[in-house]
Amino acid sequence: MDHLADRISLFSQSLFTLSLDAAIDATAELGFPAIELACREPHFGIDIARTNAATVARRVRDAGLDVSALSLFNSFTDEAALDRQVDEAATFIRLAPLFGSQVVKLTPGPPGSDEATEHHWRLLGDAMGRLVPVAADVGVRLAFETHMRQLTDTLAGTLRLLDIAPSETVGVTVDFSNFRFAGEDLREAIPAVGRRMLNAHVKNGVLGPDGAWVFDRLDTGLTDYGEALFLLREARYSGYLAIECLGPDATERPVETARRDLAILRELIDESGRQPA
Repeated sequence: MDHLADRISLFSQSLFTLSLDAAIDATAELGFPAIELACREPHFGIDIARTNAATVARRVRDAGLDVSALSLFNSFTDEAALDRQVDEAATFIRLAPLFGSQVVKLTPGPPGSDEATEHHWRLLGDAMGRLVPVAADVGVRLAFETHMRQLTDTLAGTLRLLDIAPSETVGVTVDFSNFRFAGEDLREAIPAVGRRMLNAHVKNGVLGPDGAWVFDRLDTGLTDYGEALFLLREARYSGYLAIECLGPDATERPVETARRDLAILRELIDESGRQPA
């Protein structure tokens, strides 16, 4: 089997209209081999993580799923909340081995890189300095997402984050559409992050007249996934491709939308695998 086709995951945020149990069952029934577990309510929030993580891990295993990543929604740019954010992130990092996951996805926090101050970057560096040893101690890698309106919303911001911690413990979750929303060229961005790509989010859409994000089918939008998949093969990417279904269709028909985008991604992978090098 094509190694990319064997590394497809569903980001459970796509199924936030379902309970965690229902989302796990749906992910397995749709044929995904893995789930990226959203570490917030209504799925795997901090309270459950601190009191009942073993039950959740067993539930995922019993469904026949791997956990491609524990996926956090944190911010390390608010000084007043920094200690709490670091403490919660450390809790999830220490739990990753229980889930058989080697990757924890993090978000750096707002604002966008063009509005960020040196103070924001210093706060992020402080958080990373505390979390990298925790991750290294348990054999987990930290994959900061290229996230809209956060410090890593552009390639330049992402490379600056990677320069803060050149450790092999730190890498990125590349969200191709977020890069495209920022006007980045994937032919430059993917080779630039190269071996430090640890995880990937797969979605699509366009920018509306007011600059708002308008999400659509995986094959409809600013991101050319034929090109993206070719570039991933060139980079010898070995991580997961986590489908992220957003927009009204994911809210109204979450399971059907995930099924649709899974079929599209499998077809795109198959087509890209047949292209001559």
